Amino acid sequence: LSLEPTKLHQRERGRLLVLDGASGVGKSTLALTLLADPELDLRFVRRYTTRLPRPNDSEEGNYHFVSPETFGRFVRRGELAEYRHFEFGMSYGLPKREVSRILTQGHNALAIINLGNIVQVREHYPDSIAILITASQETIERRLRARGLEEEKIQERLANARLAARLAHLYDTVLDTDSVGVEEATALLKSFLVKCLRST
Repeated sequence: LSLEPTKLHQRERGRLLVLDGASGVGKSTLALTLLADPELDLRFVRRYTTRLPRPNDSEEGNYHFVSPETFGRFVRRGELAEYRHFEFGMSYGLPKREVSRILTQGHNALAIINLGNIVQVREHYPDSIAILITASQETIERRLRARGLEEEKIQERLANARLAARLAHLYDTVLDTDSVGVEEATALLKSFLVKCLRST
């Protein structure tokens, strides 16, 4: 008879897993594949954003779409674990209430955050596991242009991407998606996360 837990979620409190990286490095694709793995027992934390929905956005997608006024109220009330205001009037932020709800239920929470804001996140969740996803400027630009973004927004995101190398020391590991395919990247991330979660 084994007394060892058979699943990673058999604990009193879950952990927050954070995927970070510039726009266009593949965070959302990796998040979807990790969420589909029952062993990791992940629950996705949808961010608030003031940007307008795109045609491929769904009600159950990555975001809660809110007005700038509502987003500002969340900031003033201290309801966001991290947030950032970008040029062209777009803001993104991670809701503390949703993260805490998932963790206290004993599940692991998976979140995507604004590049470099892991310091703010760890002020609220010190044991969070942070992974930085990177890619080449060429790959990022190609993916951004495929989204049909305006040139000014593409250049803003490319400028943000150039900051990633300076931030690598803040994370538990770094994954370069240029060097591996989606399946291999997912396998590498899962192996890393299983080790982290079983060490708690």
